[in-house]
Amino acid sequence: MESFKRYINNRSNWRKEGQLRMVNQPEIVNYLVENPGKTENQIMNDIYGFDRGSSSDSNKKYADCLRRALYSRKIRRNRAVTSNGKRYIYFAI
Repeated sequence: MESFKRYINNRSNWRKEGQLRMVNQPEIVNYLVENPGKTENQIMNDIYGFDRGSSSDSNKKYADCLRRALYSRKIRRNRAVTSNGKRYIYFAI
């Protein structure tokens, strides 16, 4: 999965300079090929270390990337009942 990682240079005044990890569709699709049947939170936590419940950062870029992969038919989702209630479970096509 290392080959799918992408970075951009950050030159912002309000964050320290350096490289930021890009959120990209091929990385998500490759992860779902190897680990099918994961929820959105599990996907983002495993790939990027982002937990929606404990982070104060926005979820928008992660959700948008997952949605773009879904609309372009690279992945699909099924609604399932889990121990935490109803969730969408994602699979690679």
